[in-house]
Amino acid sequence: MKTVQATETAVSIWISREQAPSRTQMLALIRQALAERGLTPWPETEAECFAAGEDTLVIARPGHSRRTAWYFADLEALLAGALACPGGDSDLYAVPDGYVLTLSPEAAGPALGEFGESFPVVPEWEIHAREQGMCLIRHSAIDDLRRYFSR
Repeated sequence: MKTVQATETAVSIWISREQAPSRTQMLALIRQALAERGLTPWPETEAECFAAGEDTLVIARPGHSRRTAWYFADLEALLAGALACPGGDSDLYAVPDGYVLTLSPEAAGPALGEFGESFPVVPEWEIHAREQGMCLIRHSAIDDLRRYFSR
């Protein structure tokens, strides 16, 4: 027996007297619950599964799209990589000995790897960097760099 609650921001599924679902089955159940209510399935999903005895509780919410980050040693390399990207949601940070550009996967271009190095970053790093005053351009770094430097 399954009891399902689904909204745009959360899905809960209580499964009674059945085996706990695998990760793949759990994601399929979440997508199905959203679709049955006419809601758009989330591109990314964060889900937790709690099992006790014959009962299982699945709680899910939209996941955060992972941003990519690139380190550039100097302004020339940053501009070469960034200006070859399509633009969009992107932030620029000053770090010791260079710059870090964070952006959504849609805003990334193949030139980034030619001029910069992939930089491992988690969302908490960006929060910390903003708190420390390291953010130079917020939300539109590529578009702003294009406007400032391409003539």
